[in-house]
Amino acid sequence: TNHIVSQPLQAAATSHHPYIYYYICPLPLVTMTVTSAAIYIGAYVSDSPAADSIITVKAPTKESLSSCLSSSKVNSASLQSIDIFLQSSELLSHYDSLALASLVPFLGSNGTLSIHVVSDGTAQENTDWGVIMTSFVLAGLKTESEQRVGGGGRVFNARKPAKTKAASAPMRLNLGGNKIKVTLNLDDDDDDDQIDEDDLLAGGGDGMLAPPPKIDMDARAKATTDDCGGRKACDNCSCGRAEMEAAEARGEEKKEEPHKSDCGNCSKGDAFRCAGCPYLGKPAFKEGEEHLVLNLSDDI
Repeated sequence: TNHIVSQPLQAAATSHHPYIYYYICPLPLVTMTVTSAAIYIGAYVSDSPAADSIITVKAPTKESLSSCLSSSKVNSASLQSIDIFLQSSELLSHYDSLALASLVPFLGSNGTLSIHVVSDGTAQENTDWGVIMTSFVLAGLKTESEQRVGGGGRVFNARKPAKTKAASAPMRLNLGGNKIKVTLNLDDDDDDDQIDEDDLLAGGGDGMLAPPPKIDMDARAKATTDDCGGRKACDNCSCGRAEMEAAEARGEEKKEEPHKSDCGNCSKGDAFRCAGCPYLGKPAFKEGEEHLVLNLSDDI
């Protein structure tokens, strides 16, 4: 009956019409547009009633925060502001920092989102306020302010950035009327322009590799037999170098004599032999068999 108005009809008071008639006219319904949403998390209860343009939604658990507006059938990008209320003692247990990204699509361009942390008398020293700032960053919101309210509570405000269109300008290409025709011959096997990489490495004097150094094999052989490091023979020489130098001084050629091991390690193998041992590289042998020659010719 709030939208119905009755008006009397003027009728002639005659004996045939002893009654007064009324007609009923319905008034047009006025629909309120919802522009804001208030979300109550956990045990928070508001003392004042919400306005007609504000939709009130409850999120009793941490998991229900992300789907509270979608279950209320709120249109996407239709809200100018979203206010979230919760008690300070339930900040860590009921507030989900990842769920805030699910509420941002319901905000219009340049819309605001505020989180009201109401003090319920619990200690505030160890409260981690960074979880709210982190949720703003994860949701793509721009943090605007942080306010302290009476009783130890706080209000955090953020804004959804407005969509801006990237500046663009049409680009015109003047290709002209002349067209250039390019023909590619894929069957051409002419390798005249190719360079052999081997010629680059060893191509005469212009090659990249230096020629191998010249090695005096006689000097190397003499150095391997010289266990004294190029010095003259010692006074108590036992390796035969003193006799060799004396023979060279007299102009005589020293006769090759069987080598006699002074250290006793010549027959044991290379692991025990000296640096100038004449048996280096040869297998171990028994004493007296150092000049043993095997006859490996075929019998066939």
